[in-house]
Amino acid sequence: MAKLSTRDKEKPLILIGAIAVGVALNQLIGTKSLAWMMYLVEFGVFLVILAVMMPVELADVGRSFSKVKPTALALSVNFLFIPLFSWSMGWLLLRDHPDFWAGIVLYTLTPCIGWYLIFIDIAKGDVPWGMALLPLNITLQILLLPFYLYVLVGKVIPVDLSTLARSVGLFLIAPFALSFLFQRSIIARKGRDYFFGPVKRLMGEVKLWALVLVIVAMFASEGALQSTEFAQVGLLVVVLILFFVVLFLAALAIGRVTNLGYEDTVTMAFTTTARNSEAVIGVAIAAFPGHPLVYFAIILGPIVELPILIVFSRVLLTLKERFWQLPGEPVKGIY
Repeated sequence: MAKLSTRDKEKPLILIGAIAVGVALNQLIGTKSLAWMMYLVEFGVFLVILAVMMPVELADVGRSFSKVKPTALALSVNFLFIPLFSWSMGWLLLRDHPDFWAGIVLYTLTPCIGWYLIFIDIAKGDVPWGMALLPLNITLQILLLPFYLYVLVGKVIPVDLSTLARSVGLFLIAPFALSFLFQRSIIARKGRDYFFGPVKRLMGEVKLWALVLVIVAMFASEGALQSTEFAQVGLLVVVLILFFVVLFLAALAIGRVTNLGYEDTVTMAFTTTARNSEAVIGVAIAAFPGHPLVYFAIILGPIVELPILIVFSRVLLTLKERFWQLPGEPVKGIY
């Protein structure tokens, strides 16, 4: 049975600490003296995205089509409903804060390709189907993100097409291609057990600490966060919670209306609620320079997301006992 590692549980605190260190460095040393750290940001972002993408097996994409209806529903929610819903929610609640609005839209555009599998397993969902959705989710988000950035986010903050093309090429397409080459090369030399054992664990560490480097360097070199802007964090948290709750309830409703069954409903819930902030932060930095509140909104996402997903896993297990449980079948605990 999967469970959250200590590092996963500590991740929100680590990210908050990274923001605090970056802001403190900026206040102590100054923006001009730390401008060189933006080169660290780009390097760190590339490492983060490479580490995120490397464990994804594109060969698994065929398995997702063994469940045609659930796969079509999950992809429709992720790439049709969510972009329109998050943009509309921003228009309703964040019109007076365009950087936060853009950040929320960016954060919600990319479905998670990592730890949501932990929550699928915890809540007794269909993990193999969740794994089969990974290559589809990552491929579609790379293909569709430029379009959504220009059409949706570009209506909030103007975006230059050449800058957008560079950011997508450098921080999505290049690491995607390299991750595929590295994966095939390591598996050919060392075998699958080595790659999906030590190498995958190493990529988890690289992803976390490269992200910490990115956050510290980003906030140290930008220096545009003011106390009045921090006062709006409460509103941003409310919007994020609303997003997760609406998506969770929508997944439950879809599962009941279309008779998906408990395991498929669990997978639907987590593949549509969990987001992939690491994949979009590099694009945001390159496409929207000088807008640190956009980055802040994206970084705040996983800080709010983790405790909410833990709650959702418990709610689903309770609902299984009440609405999906077969007579005489015991309900296992979360851990």
